[in-house]
Amino acid sequence: MPALKVAGLTFSYGAGPLLRDVAFELRPGDFMCVLGPNGSGKSTLLKLLTGFIKGGAGSVCLGGGDIGSIDARRLARLVAYVPSETTTPYDFSARELVLMGRTARSGFWRGYSAADEEAADRALAETGIAHLAGRSVNSLSTGERQLVFIAQALAQEAKLLLLDEPTSHLDLKYKAAVMGLLAALAARKLAVAAVLHEPALARLGCNKALLLGREGAYSFGPVSEMLLPARLAAVYGLPENSPLLPK
Repeated sequence: MPALKVAGLTFSYGAGPLLRDVAFELRPGDFMCVLGPNGSGKSTLLKLLTGFIKGGAGSVCLGGGDIGSIDARRLARLVAYVPSETTTPYDFSARELVLMGRTARSGFWRGYSAADEEAADRALAETGIAHLAGRSVNSLSTGERQLVFIAQALAQEAKLLLLDEPTSHLDLKYKAAVMGLLAALAARKLAVAAVLHEPALARLGCNKALLLGREGAYSFGPVSEMLLPARLAAVYGLPENSPLLPK
């Protein structure tokens, strides 16, 4: 059964469609990158897939059920979302922030259980940041903080992980670390989708790609087909021999 199945998804903020008849599916083990120019609807798509934005036409099915009929508690067991801006005004420790990923399962009004504590510690270990558990999240580097928010999503123990620009503002070391981590999670049979700004990063573990163009145009398929220079050049409005495109 697909972890995510999208059919005929259409959405608009104004007169013209931002997304038009988008259709694709992700199965456990898939790692999909979402690529396209600014304003093509990448972030909006992820918010539609999580139910943060409602409306439009078409269907989004998670774990075999339509997203509109899934209550919040079950939704948290199916999908976890990491936004593009991973900051907090409060001085939580890294472990406290990761533990908040269990809130949807534990509820707001009861304490965390031993299972919740174990899930948080496991997520810290899986992301390689257990040594940062007691540090204030606001004292961490951008790359370290990004890993904390990914660990928070992992602690949620959902079947589908959606990330909006998880490598933005990171140096090459952390870009590679984040992509390697996401590829490893997909290898564990999670379904993963990440919005990326650099097409070349999709070579680091992605097996599928969704390209969003202007006025609702899109294409979906294996990375080997979607990352061809001619296809990317058309999407981004670049010459095929641009050094910015992966070869």
